[in-house]
Amino acid sequence: MTRINDEKFLYSSDELEFREKVRKWVSTEIVPMKEKIKRGDFDHRLFFRKLGEFGLAGLLVQREYGGSDKPFMYQLIAGEEISAVCPAATMMFGASCTLSAIPILRFGSERQKQKYLAPLAKGDKIGALAITEPKVGSDTAGMETSAVWSEEEQYWILNGEKRYITNGSIADQVVVFAITDPNVDSKSGMSAFIIETSWEGFSAIKDYKLMGRKGVHASHLQFRDLKVPKENLLGKVNQGFLILMDELDSERIGIAAEALGCMRTPFEVAVKYSQERVQFDRPISRFEAVSFKIADMATKIRASRLLLVSAARMIEKGLPCTKEATIAKLFATEASVKVCDLAIQICGGAGYVEDFYPLSQFYLDARLGTIGGGTSEIMRFLIQREVYIEEKRGMALQTAGLDIDTIDFDTLMTAIPNGFRSERAKGVSAEIQFIFSDCKPWLLRIKDQTCSVEKTKIKKPIMTIRTDSATWRDVLFGKLDAMQAMMTKRVIIDTDNMDLLMKFARMFRFTPEIFRGLAPSSTPESISEGKPPPFSLGKSLGEIRIGEKAQGVMEVTEEHIELYAKMSGDYNPLHMNQEYAATTIFGRRIAHGPIGGALVARVIGMKLPGLGTLAYNLKVNFTAPVYPGDEITAIVEVTEKVSEKNLVRLSFRVLNQDKLEVMNGYANVLPPVKD
Repeated sequence: MTRINDEKFLYSSDELEFREKVRKWVSTEIVPMKEKIKRGDFDHRLFFRKLGEFGLAGLLVQREYGGSDKPFMYQLIAGEEISAVCPAATMMFGASCTLSAIPILRFGSERQKQKYLAPLAKGDKIGALAITEPKVGSDTAGMETSAVWSEEEQYWILNGEKRYITNGSIADQVVVFAITDPNVDSKSGMSAFIIETSWEGFSAIKDYKLMGRKGVHASHLQFRDLKVPKENLLGKVNQGFLILMDELDSERIGIAAEALGCMRTPFEVAVKYSQERVQFDRPISRFEAVSFKIADMATKIRASRLLLVSAARMIEKGLPCTKEATIAKLFATEASVKVCDLAIQICGGAGYVEDFYPLSQFYLDARLGTIGGGTSEIMRFLIQREVYIEEKRGMALQTAGLDIDTIDFDTLMTAIPNGFRSERAKGVSAEIQFIFSDCKPWLLRIKDQTCSVEKTKIKKPIMTIRTDSATWRDVLFGKLDAMQAMMTKRVIIDTDNMDLLMKFARMFRFTPEIFRGLAPSSTPESISEGKPPPFSLGKSLGEIRIGEKAQGVMEVTEEHIELYAKMSGDYNPLHMNQEYAATTIFGRRIAHGPIGGALVARVIGMKLPGLGTLAYNLKVNFTAPVYPGDEITAIVEVTEKVSEKNLVRLSFRVLNQDKLEVMNGYANVLPPVKD
């Protein structure tokens, strides 16, 4: 049995106790029936009843619906332990008890939970989830299954086909995704329904013969004018894509757990066999060609477990983990195939034949992991996308030159229209209410491709966004993806207009760049698109706050260099000579010495009048050359106020167009005196 040396660090004592119980149950219940499962001649309903009796069928479901109400990690432990014996059993278990049950748990009405969730949690019914179609796999945008509301019959009329649906032909109920509004993007026009397989219009055309996971019913389903009652709509009309997205991260981690179990047994077989098999008068474990394979296998198993546990803990804490869950799924599933392959290689002929070890079956079973739930290619696409999104957010923060902790929340809200993409708001007219748990509400209005915000509350907005200021601050600065915030329930959005909901995130740039040029204390009650809050001119000492920031931009020209050189008294005709400048290490003329100070003073005095009108005792440190044609940005922050001298002390950084810091320093400013 594979040892986990730090299992007490990775898992709680309750989780370890649960693992032991599941392992014993698997030994007692699954091991005796695994050959029947493989042949497909076993009692499926008995299998699910046993899951229900032991409490595995409803691990994540609340007790009032017949579940065990356990944290997410328990589901992963159960999946790993069952997969270590029979991955096919895990596949059937997961399709009914997780993929089909969780959407009902999270989006179902009370009636739906009582009627459809409770039987799944008790193991009395078998469920399935239907997404994939003959022409639709990873790209759900091409979904063709449709559901049309009939006013005359007061039913949704469902038509279409689904393919590769686990448990499809043995299920009592299926959560089906279909297009309900073909006139909008599929993400905005998709809905989910709970159907019963006994209804007229449902048929299981065939069960596919699988390469591995023998005994699993992976079915081709067909719906022909199937009448779905209004009350069987899951969630809201056109909310299907959000329901689909809601469980993707947890599903990927679940597949990683299956992969971990699937490679565990072959690894243990290989370790044992390599110590018992003697060749050339010694165990083959003494040959590095074999023992190094064991080392590689152990490394892959260990890494898979750590990635799995890390992502699972993020799920349990409600943290966005799309990248982490996808990495866990990609690595564990590919590692599983490799570990099974190495186990066969170590066992040689005994590994290839089925008479001695079940290695060939585990190898075939493991192969599905790199396909189901998103292919490895799709996983890599998602990972690189998340990496570049994170990098872009980080660069945006650096580019904006902002200390985000010093910018007050009202300023952030007023800046939202700066990121408004009017070209994506054609035909949109909406009032969107923000309700914050820790500050006053704000209202965002969109009309005629313009946008405005104000601090107020109305009675009947078309969409309400509920969250706290810290979470929304992270969204606005691009530190937290808006969709991920919604999936993890850190942001709750209430609306019946799913098209508006899906367009909302695409109509705005949530990036720190939209805050450039904003003073931290700018808090006007309303701001319209294209009109960022202006600097408050002539602010007195009392109106200026420590930590307040502002910035200005100017282009450096040849005339500036010559003018400021003369003004500063640092004029040297030789330095102004182009031919001489070309012989220096810089290769051309640069702004240097007092010239740089004059440039910064110009930025502070002329571009940032809100902080004062007089700069003196200015100190400039040069860190890189400034050439003619450069565009420099001065970012100024209030660091100190000396009341008795009516003095404001500023620090500043100057960046060029390549975001390279070319100067830094400090200056003293005398703000105007006001009565």
